[in-house]
Amino acid sequence: MKTIFELIRIYTHNKGHYPLRETQTYDLGLFSTLTKAETQMRKDVKECQEYERERLKYIAENEEYRDDEKRYGHNIVLAYRITEYELDVTKWWGVQSMRTYTADGQPNDECLLDYKCERHFKGRTPDKIRFQPGDIVEVIDEWRAELCVVGHAQPTTEDHANYRKRCWKRCSDDSSCSKAPCRDKSAEYKEGNCVFQWDYSDDSYLMYSLGEGDTHFHPESPMVFRPTKPVSKSLREKLRAKYEEMES
Repeated sequence: MKTIFELIRIYTHNKGHYPLRETQTYDLGLFSTLTKAETQMRKDVKECQEYERERLKYIAENEEYRDDEKRYGHNIVLAYRITEYELDVTKWWGVQSMRTYTADGQPNDECLLDYKCERHFKGRTPDKIRFQPGDIVEVIDEWRAELCVVGHAQPTTEDHANYRKRCWKRCSDDSSCSKAPCRDKSAEYKEGNCVFQWDYSDDSYLMYSLGEGDTHFHPESPMVFRPTKPVSKSLREKLRAKYEEMES
């Protein structure tokens, strides 16, 4: 199978404020390998950092520009994303993997499952779960960067095994069910013969954002970052209150 790697820069405007900022993307190219995409990303990181140094220097040396800076502001890089696509298929179903990186090019998280669900999600080991319930994080995608609080982390490998065993037992006990193992009531649970599977969408967090009522949603793991700027005490208190409200 031939694949291609798409690299984008995700940025926002410095006049945006927490808890919700609008984001935009800049396409940085298509690459034949992950290594080439990451090389281009590191090059872009250096160029953006150099531009920022020159911008600050220019402001310091030109007083007349400071008013324009206050009035119009400037863009801020939030993250990078590399998505691997299968060629010659619809773009959405062609996703084979997704990796995200911080503004300075450091790895953030990854999901190596395809959107066709041919590779199954079997849970994460504890060392691969970066955030825990109650943690304050920032969800960053093509449209927004939103401050949230974690309700639940991704399922673990143990959660996955227990889920499949429960499904297997429930299906075995239901005489009306047409799925395996119901066709063979004497069958025993085995990893290879269980039809109950998880896919890429299950490798996600349960998040709560600020607002009235049930504000939960399930961002994919690569979209979840540590906050990219300081979070005020008042916002932290509001997010903790939201967590307690939804989990009570």
